[in-house]
Amino acid sequence: MVRLNPKAVVMDLAKGYHKYVAEIYPHAIRIAVRFPVNRYATDALQKLRIRVSQTLKPENSKFLKRNKNLLCRRSDQLSKAESQLLMKVLSFSEELKRVYDLKEQLISWYDLSIQKQAHGSLLKWIQSGRELQNPELNHVLKTFENWSTEISNYHHCCYTNAAVEGRNNKIKSLQRRCFFLRKWQSYKNRIYHDCNKEFW
Repeated sequence: MVRLNPKAVVMDLAKGYHKYVAEIYPHAIRIAVRFPVNRYATDALQKLRIRVSQTLKPENSKFLKRNKNLLCRRSDQLSKAESQLLMKVLSFSEELKRVYDLKEQLISWYDLSIQKQAHGSLLKWIQSGRELQNPELNHVLKTFENWSTEISNYHHCCYTNAAVEGRNNKIKSLQRRCFFLRKWQSYKNRIYHDCNKEFW
């Protein structure tokens, strides 16, 4: 393990992982996985959506719940019809709109931030979130503050664990399909074949 000497290690925000990597690979850049970090912001948005829905008329509350997934998606990936639905959803609450805009700013930070400015830009984003004085968001921003360095490290090399997660999902799918296989080696061979096709 020590001989690997990686340039960077990508992981979620579990303290145990970071402590282990810091001890075994002290010179490696520790990068917080992008997509779980984004999910912290979208989870806060959904909790706010639930609170807002309790103050709306029944028909508006149902509409908000029916279109809740639009809040989690990137605005630049919505169709014209979906964008119109999103505008109606955000019209129900100015607070909801401000937190949604902050979530979109986080996506822009990931896409456009420059390495040297990344950490400072993230701290400004956190401060902007604090100024909204939103209880759901404030709880999440503590995590961003505690892990701001690891989150900002994404811009050193823009690594994610998407390839590993993809292989894990393939193995889980194979496990369901191969449940009744009698030969363990046949199961292993299928994993080697399906998870390494790009090397054939």
